[in-house]
Amino acid sequence: MEGQPPDDRRVELKRRRAAARRSLLLRRVVAVGVAAVGTIAVWFLLFQGGDEESAAERGHPSGVSDPVAHLVERLTPAERVDQLLLLGFDGTDAGASMVRELRTRQLGGVLVGPRNWVDASQGAALVGTLRAAGIEGERISPLLAVQQEGGPSRALPDLPPAERELDVGESGDPATAEAWAREGGAALRSAGFDLNLAPVADMGGIDSAVAGRAFAGDPQTAAQMTAGALRGCAQARIACAPSHFPGLGAASQNTDDGPATVSLDAASLANRDLTAFRAAIAERAPAMVLSLAFYAAYDPVTPGALAPSVVTDLLRGELRYTGVAITDDLGAGAIKATYTVPEATVAAIAAGADMVQISAPADQRGVADALLDAVRSGQIPEERLNEAVGRVLELKRSLGLLRL
Repeated sequence: MEGQPPDDRRVELKRRRAAARRSLLLRRVVAVGVAAVGTIAVWFLLFQGGDEESAAERGHPSGVSDPVAHLVERLTPAERVDQLLLLGFDGTDAGASMVRELRTRQLGGVLVGPRNWVDASQGAALVGTLRAAGIEGERISPLLAVQQEGGPSRALPDLPPAERELDVGESGDPATAEAWAREGGAALRSAGFDLNLAPVADMGGIDSAVAGRAFAGDPQTAAQMTAGALRGCAQARIACAPSHFPGLGAASQNTDDGPATVSLDAASLANRDLTAFRAAIAERAPAMVLSLAFYAAYDPVTPGALAPSVVTDLLRGELRYTGVAITDDLGAGAIKATYTVPEATVAAIAAGADMVQISAPADQRGVADALLDAVRSGQIPEERLNEAVGRVLELKRSLGLLRL
């Protein structure tokens, strides 16, 4: 500033001091901002990533909350095994045997079928009896389940939906599927049910093993209609389980009748049959029914519901599904051709299934004992057992059947 007049020097000095103050203020603002970002990052790690880490450390499976996991730990091994069973019964008055079972065991679910249902009036009383027996003594309520697809494929013929999936699919309008499922779901909910083993998410078409029971033979249409139906289920407040993963549309026959093979390669299945199941998972389907067909692309000698490559690797690993995986009825011809029902039950749970469906009482003999023996021997690791039970109980909790 040499050579400048005194007044000019004072002006220049003030200017430099002001600039210095502005620079210091800016540095402080930046520092505060960095600190704030750091604090947010730490908060996120503690309350988001930290939760995941602590859950993993505790060994809780994906989709299972802490309260449910703690309840699982309090159940005896026999009670845990019972939670894996979705069992049917004979008779139209809830069957004295099933009432006794519910009063002494912690069954995962009870399946009501055509042989139990006379009409809506009798059926409502029957379902009420089952519910009352299941919760006696503050026990854990069973899931009350039915397979109510639509049209002639209804366990309860006097309840909706009267239209077949094929009829709904021909509209090409997901809103139609949504309304169709909402009507059917509301009727089931009013009758006291919690779970519907439907809709069919398989590929239809004239050559399909499920022709008439499926929405469409076009993957995109089937996916859109399946997604719409699941939205209708959610609006009706009933859990719906799409079937039959990973797709029964190309099977050589219906698995009820005997062994069936799906010969498609993995790429064809992914582009065709899995499309609707991906849509179902995107809609947060709370449960999924597993197919009993043989899949050449994954395991040509093991029924899908019993194959780790299908249940664990594909459904859980690749598609990241965390809901309840339920086998199709293990009393089917596809199973009995090569397995006993107890053998198939153990294989299914070991492979990654969470519930086994067995409709006929004659097929249920020895199943619980076989599961207990498999747990004791390590054939079914305790972590696998707890994972399956946790998912079943989490579904019950979401339906208001479990208050923790």
